[in-house]
Amino acid sequence: MTDVVDVAIVGGGPAGTSTALHLARVEGIAPARIAIFDKATHPREKPCAGAVSGWGLDALAEIGVGLDVPHVTMRGLRVIDGSVVGTSAWDARDEATQGEGLGSVVRRSEFDASLWRRASDDGVRAYDGEALVDIERVPGGWSLVTTKRKVHASFVAACDGAGSTVRKRLGLREEARKGHLYVLETLPNEADAGPRAGLCDFDMSPCASGLEGYYWDFPTVISGEPYVSRGIYHANFTSRGDVKQILARALTARGVDIERVKLKPFSTRPFVPSSQLALERLVLVGEAAGIDAATGEGIAQAILFGAIAARHLARAVRLGHGNLDGYAREIRSSRVGRHLLQSAWLARRAYGANGAGWRRFLARSDRAREAGMRWYAGERLSWGVKGRLAVGLVGELVGG
Repeated sequence: MTDVVDVAIVGGGPAGTSTALHLARVEGIAPARIAIFDKATHPREKPCAGAVSGWGLDALAEIGVGLDVPHVTMRGLRVIDGSVVGTSAWDARDEATQGEGLGSVVRRSEFDASLWRRASDDGVRAYDGEALVDIERVPGGWSLVTTKRKVHASFVAACDGAGSTVRKRLGLREEARKGHLYVLETLPNEADAGPRAGLCDFDMSPCASGLEGYYWDFPTVISGEPYVSRGIYHANFTSRGDVKQILARALTARGVDIERVKLKPFSTRPFVPSSQLALERLVLVGEAAGIDAATGEGIAQAILFGAIAARHLARAVRLGHGNLDGYAREIRSSRVGRHLLQSAWLARRAYGANGAGWRRFLARSDRAREAGMRWYAGERLSWGVKGRLAVGLVGELVGG
């Protein structure tokens, strides 16, 4: 027998569950007409630093989904460039968000399982432990085959991440090289002044060795105990075979032996101007479309993508048409889409050996870090702020 639904969502991470929750709670699509599939069983391991900006948390709160899992509030950040350490604390504009800080660090296994449970409780057909085996276009929609069932869907939301099976089965080409990350968790030690204070450390020093990215130390919590999420991100504009060695040096400087920890590698797909976002009766959401090239992060962006995808999918379901180009146009013109494109532009300039001036400016300038935090949290930067940043950056680049 074949299940028949209005929308089939492939992937049960934040992109998929956000799409499902917005379809059911905001757009009025009957939950029983929505199916969501994930190849793993929740709670499942997901290598990720787990930082969720206040932007994404606010979007969930707007549909009645609060953060109900253990988390650490990000109280600010430190930017490290060699011997220079620039520290900035988050100062909320609105008292209502003061307690949330810049955002929160979560364990993805717990966070994703919580969102999955909310969707299931709403009545969405939630099937975990079911991998997508095949997908093909059929009259009036798509035919999907999982390891347990066959589904006919009028529309599909591909929310299955950097290794998207939907993309592979449909032969969609990669628009840009994937970024690479290693992540690990350890107990805090004496070198972790930033994470102990609730600050997220971004160490740009490895860029001097040609890394196109940064090393991080984020505060997190595991089984009620404080831990530090550590890792390294390489945007991979230029392929390198020594990212693990650069990570080992950064860990050694913090008293951590890379041979005594469990490394979890994973890849990220960046959002770039040519990223494909829609086909007839199908949208790509979250990392299946692309994430932040500068930070390698995408949880909040996936949540925001899901809200936009749900709006266009619901309209298409009601009207019965298959053209979803409006989704692609809105993503690119939306605040989150412009943010991601700005990130792709910045990453090309700030990383690697040629970005030294940009990194010095960020580490030395309180104004630059403040603007960076506001931008990360989804705030619009005024033209006045952008102008002052441009003047400061030029001064740094010229003065050296």
